[in-house]
Amino acid sequence: MEAPKIKKIRNQLEEEEPDMDKLGCLPDSILSHIFSFLDTESAIKTSVLSKRYRLLWTSLPCLDFKFCGHFIDRFSLFVNNVLARREHSNLSMFRLSLKKAVGSAFLDNCISYAAKHKVEHLRIRAYTNDSPSTLPRWLLNSSWLRILRLNNVTCFSMLLPKSLALPGLQVLWLKNFVFSDDNYNGELFSGCPSLETLILNKCWIRPDNKLKVLDVNCSNLKNLEIRHWRSPWKCFDEHMININAPRLGSFKFQGQIAKVNFKEDLLCLDEVWIDLRYPTACALVDVSDRRRRTSESFMSMLGQLCDVKSLVLSLNMIEVLSAIPYLREYGPTFENLRYIKFTAEDKHTELRLSINSVTHLLKCGASQVFVLDVSKEQQLLINMKCSKMKLMCKDVAITIPVHVLSYLLESSPSAELLIVEFPKVSLD
Repeated sequence: MEAPKIKKIRNQLEEEEPDMDKLGCLPDSILSHIFSFLDTESAIKTSVLSKRYRLLWTSLPCLDFKFCGHFIDRFSLFVNNVLARREHSNLSMFRLSLKKAVGSAFLDNCISYAAKHKVEHLRIRAYTNDSPSTLPRWLLNSSWLRILRLNNVTCFSMLLPKSLALPGLQVLWLKNFVFSDDNYNGELFSGCPSLETLILNKCWIRPDNKLKVLDVNCSNLKNLEIRHWRSPWKCFDEHMININAPRLGSFKFQGQIAKVNFKEDLLCLDEVWIDLRYPTACALVDVSDRRRRTSESFMSMLGQLCDVKSLVLSLNMIEVLSAIPYLREYGPTFENLRYIKFTAEDKHTELRLSINSVTHLLKCGASQVFVLDVSKEQQLLINMKCSKMKLMCKDVAITIPVHVLSYLLESSPSAELLIVEFPKVSLD
């Protein structure tokens, strides 16, 4: 005889059972959207959970293949099987990330599949072991493509086309590509009239080549990032990047300096982010010469960015600015600058000071002032000695030479706020 309490609980569960699978009650379109946040292999594994899920993966709008194992042949077979069994519906996103080399035929087949299914967001990390892969014609002339991210594991895994005709492309991200007269004639970027974001990461112009200047002509470009430009030091004086982007609103530069020339005034420029590294010495060029020429090129580039409203400098830039002779006499003026920020890679906290407060501290000379950052409820020490401003927070010290701060303040008559980020303290 079943106890009354147990019987009551069992009856309640039986009554609620039809409502237990609330996820399964959702329409296929919503389920497909939810599964699109999973990588493709994980999405396929959901087919064992319910009969309804068995073929749902075949209509997913997003395909995400990321190889992280040891058997690349098994991975290639899996990808080919998925592409062969999938419904012929359009793709919103296709991603292929390779960490081991494959034949170019496999890579070409994947890219062609994405292009034929009118992919909107294509992300490829290419790694081939025979010949370079080439982008198919129907991708280079696609009207559906919105985001294109191409990453060469080796610089010859994928060939860069000379021109593009992508009227809807808004984001272009290129990593580890070599520009030369073989693959560049100035039409690569101009063929993307809707391009708003361009990121060049670890790219360079081939040495001893006819191509000396990389022209970036994008009338609607709003965001430009140049990260770790790799042209060798021997080409420092002859290689240049010409930017024609009158609507540019954000510019980010990271790594060793390259000669960047902006052809027009940047009246829409809101933010500039710079993390400049000094080139290391070699047998042919001494450190002092490299620092001098790096400083000159940096000041020339900074002078073209004088309409910026927010200037963000890495902590490495303190050393760079400190080494520039006659900074206060020859540095550019920033009439529209409102915010000056020194940023840390691994931020722990930050100190915000009004420009009036900083000006007062600079006039204090050798005094010590305690500042309470109310937002973080932490006490920060500012020590003014030996022509330097030393900021302390939890055993982390950031020292900014007074002449650098004085230049930034004197050249920015409209500045309102100085922000300094403190990195996390290493436990090692």
